[in-house]
Amino acid sequence: MRGVVKALAERIWALWDQFDSWGTRMPRATPETGLQVRVYGPGGGAERQLIGVLWQERGEFVFRYDLAFARSPGAKAISAFPDLEDTYTSRQLWPFFAVRIPPPERADVRDVLAKHGIKPEQTLEVLGTVAKRSISNPYQLDLAAAP
Repeated sequence: MRGVVKALAERIWALWDQFDSWGTRMPRATPETGLQVRVYGPGGGAERQLIGVLWQERGEFVFRYDLAFARSPGAKAISAFPDLEDTYTSRQLWPFFAVRIPPPERADVRDVLAKHGIKPEQTLEVLGTVAKRSISNPYQLDLAAAP
């Protein structure tokens, strides 16, 4: 398992380097906000299943799978987070989430941010408000107060 995690970490660093080469900075964690982003899997309405939760703590992003999901038969891990039992931490946002954040320079994105009083550096708020859904991605992100 250690070799798999090392290989995955190397791929993530390569993606971060790629983002940097495009002039795109990966979002960094900010002070705790008391908010979290809940990640739901494919399906709609009552069928949707909570997969995991993203939040910020001590200057780091934290992602952990929902316990009920992790223990459910046939649960499939997100490739960026291969161990269903692990808690993942990083000062920079993982590409799995970062690619969902649209450029704040776009007029439509600026309008939504202004409407909700969100600054581009408020990563969780942007993910849970502007990047909730994507046509090319089966996951849904919902902003919620941390318990």
